[in-house]
Amino acid sequence: MDEDETVDETGAAALGRRIRARRGRMSQDTLSRRIGFHRTRISKAENGDVPSADLCAALDDYWQTGGELAGWQSRLEAGRDGGGVAETDRRQVFELSAAGLIAADTYRRRARLNPDALTLAELDDAVDGHAAVFTTTPHAVLAPRVYRTWQSAERLLDAGAKSRAQVNLTQIAGYSAYMLSRLAFNLGDQAASRRFVAQAGDHADQIDDPVLTASMAAMSSTLAFYSHQYTEAAEIARRAPDHLYTRARLAAYEARALAALGDAVGTREALNRMRRAVIDVPARPGSSPFGPATAESFTAGVLARLGAGDEAEPLARAAVDAFDRERAVGFEDHGHAVVVLATTLVRRGRPDAAEAARLGMRALAILAASPTYTVISHAERLATDLAGYGSLPEVVDFRERLTAVSRPALMDG
Repeated sequence: MDEDETVDETGAAALGRRIRARRGRMSQDTLSRRIGFHRTRISKAENGDVPSADLCAALDDYWQTGGELAGWQSRLEAGRDGGGVAETDRRQVFELSAAGLIAADTYRRRARLNPDALTLAELDDAVDGHAAVFTTTPHAVLAPRVYRTWQSAERLLDAGAKSRAQVNLTQIAGYSAYMLSRLAFNLGDQAASRRFVAQAGDHADQIDDPVLTASMAAMSSTLAFYSHQYTEAAEIARRAPDHLYTRARLAAYEARALAALGDAVGTREALNRMRRAVIDVPARPGSSPFGPATAESFTAGVLARLGAGDEAEPLARAAVDAFDRERAVGFEDHGHAVVVLATTLVRRGRPDAAEAARLGMRALAILAASPTYTVISHAERLATDLAGYGSLPEVVDFRERLTAVSRPALMDG
């Protein structure tokens, strides 16, 4: 090996290390999808092979490195060729000049398609706005708004946005798809919910966003749970990426699935993890924050399922009080808390079916303005618990009112 070859190899290895450092924690597969080059070409470049000029140009464009990698690659090629220009090289220069003109035209076309900063900012604001009012706006009202945001982002992605805008748009589309999945589920359309989960999952894979991935896992666990696939629901929640924002909700979803399976020890262990992870922070895109009142209500509901109604009742009362006094907000969680309290009254040592039925009526009043599939499901389960008390007037009234509750409809308003 002569001196020139040694220098060339060292330079290629250094370039490979530079590319690897730029990639950071992103997988080669993810980078491959984003720049449109096969993973093996990225791997070879990182392992010391001199990469092609087009690969380096794509990486420069993606990372906005101002031609650093392409310039490095060009110097390596010049050094390897000894600086001479053969006839073949002249033809390549000529061909590359023509290719450069094509590249310029392509750039101008993509620039015209690329969303401007104002459009991106407006879509970002829209997603943040949807998240901020998610728990307080009736689902049938919110769903069309989120759908329009999702559709706008998807159209811009299909139009061929450049890499930096593409990441932003993918995030916007991903979080919008997650919200639409959750809205569709609570509006009674599980088929649409599963389709939007798939969309959200695809976008999450492209941008390595742990909150979006974890939120999508929470939704998938919910779909499995309400389809009575309790083992799958627990596994999905357990395997989800760990993030401070979603940790409590996923532990809660694991606990409810384990309770349905009759695993009292596992349920209580998951509930303890949920309590330790409870946060009280402003809403952001993704799963809604799992605050203290929601955690108390959820714990009470899970314990009631295990038959521990006496232990659950004080927690349920505290949760209802927090929502009644507006220390906690969210019509769905408020409705859940009221139904959970009613359930604890039926499942405690000395049942109070009449009071449970009155609480059930109160939950139905919340549903009248903002019907959701989950609260309706819990109310129906309460009606089953009250089946043995069918002669009580309060129970008769509750069961009759429940049959008259209007089911939610997707995209009303």
